[in-house]
This record gives sequence, C-alpha cells and structure tokens, in this order.
Amino acid sequence: MTLTKIGAALSTQLATLALPTAWENSRFKPTAGQVYLAESLIAGNTLAVGVAIQASDEFGGIYQVLVYSPTDAGKGIGRATADTVAAAFVRGDRLVYDGVTVTILSTSQAGGFISGDRWVVPVSIKYRALL
Repeated sequence: MTLTKIGAALSTQLATLALPTAWENSRFKPTAGQVYLAESLIAGNTLAVGVAIQASDEFGGIYQVLVYSPTDAGKGIGRATADTVAAAFVRGDRLVYDGVTVTILSTSQAGGFISGDRWVVPVSIKYRALL
C-alpha cells in the first residue's frame, strides 16, 4: 500500500508535464518522431527510524524516468526534455498523495544511449518517505 501511494505521488507530479508517457503496466504505443517518457519505481530498503515499535519507517528509492527522443535528431530535444523532467522534481520538494509525503532528495541525468530508433536519456529521482 505504501509503495502504491509513493508511486502515485511521483506519477502525479510527472503527469503535470503533459508529455506522452508510458506509465508502468499500461499499454502505450509511441508516435514516430515524437518524444515520450517511460516511468518506473525502483524501491530501496525500508529502514526503521527508531527502535520503538511505533517508530516510523523510512521508504527510499529511485523514480526512474527515461526520456525517449528520435535518433539522428541531435541531443538537444532529448536533453531539453530531460531538463524539463528534472526541473519538475527539485531537491526538497514534498509531494503529497493520500496522506503520504514523498520528499525529493536529488535528481540526476545519466549518459544517453541508443535503443532501437530512439536516443534515451535516463533521469533518476531519488526520494524518501517517512511513515
């Protein structure tokens, strides 16, 4: 249940960008020549914040957003879109969904790579939530 709410908080924020997105476990057919995103939630370890039974748990992980842009179009559109995604998840932001607050710890971009007819730029958003 907790990961569902964490994922929903992050997905809701990504949806504000109004870009075509392949949501986890949903059918998606990309349009040729168009940029699109693909999301996945990579949950990390759950850590106890204290030793008491009532102590909070810290849920952490990475929200991975892959930016797919057409190959042979230069890196500009892919990197610009990755910058847009990163700007939507600023360090310190608190995203709330159904009583769960997710805090953004950091956002980074990795080197791009070719996959089929697309150039892909990974954007990694590190998060945590205390419950």
